[in-house]
Amino acid sequence: MARSSLDSHAPRRGRGRGKVILLGEHAVVYAHPALAGALDAGVVALAEPADEDALEIPAWGVAAPIGAAVAAVKAALGIERPFRLVAEATVPARAGLGSSAALAVAATRALAAAEGRALTDAEVERIADRAERVFHENPSGVDVALAARGGFGVFRRGIGLEPVAAPPVRLAIGLSGTPRSTGAMVAHVRGLGERATADLAALGDLAIAGQALLTSGRPAALAPLFDEAQARLGALEVSTPVLERLCALARAVGAGAKLTGAGGGGAVIAIGAPGAEEAAVAAWRAAGFEAFVAEVGTCA
Repeated sequence: MARSSLDSHAPRRGRGRGKVILLGEHAVVYAHPALAGALDAGVVALAEPADEDALEIPAWGVAAPIGAAVAAVKAALGIERPFRLVAEATVPARAGLGSSAALAVAATRALAAAEGRALTDAEVERIADRAERVFHENPSGVDVALAARGGFGVFRRGIGLEPVAAPPVRLAIGLSGTPRSTGAMVAHVRGLGERATADLAALGDLAIAGQALLTSGRPAALAPLFDEAQARLGALEVSTPVLERLCALARAVGAGAKLTGAGGGGAVIAIGAPGAEEAAVAAWRAAGFEAFVAEVGTCA
């Protein structure tokens, strides 16, 4: 007999999107704006009652009892019975692309659905933020907001995500192959003190300039803003030789490029005139890096 949609043992599904920070990383920690967009890649989680809690994410090589992050989601939802969560991830882990927030949002939605609860996006964000704080001690909140809502947004700490109405854009994403630690990079910038002030303010200004370009339908004009932002991030000492090489390879084929996320590893994004994204991906792959073209700004 086919399972009824009301079967208490039927698995329930939830989705969370990855994200890229287009402009304004690190600046956002100091109350400057950051411009970010949701990826068409992310995490889809399936939750079903089980004899004991378990979490499986084959793409990330995870097969273990649930950790503190998912336990925090269960506690926030008031769930005591055990669940098996199986997640399909199309966003790479530890690359600065919002993988942990995508998992947190997907798990929140799947577990809530398994309990027969419908949550608003705001409720999903509030609960998923508990998991994100396990992964990252003091997250800005932009990753969870975009994982839940999709689209583009300008994020200000203490205010939240202001949606930006703009059509999706195509970006090239190149992976450095070096895991990064958001906490370590944030702490490094904090340690720069007053030396970082001008660069952080400039990164926030670039985010607002980028917003204007997106809303006016000129995404290719982001290229020089990407290059300027990368110079500022280099001054903040969060770039690396590998990230600089990825940027140089993209610029050699006519794209603007910068790291995305906290730096110290992770990923680089590139944009330019039509065809520049594919050319950047080809250059990166020829140099031995994993790379792909993604659509950014898609809605949840």
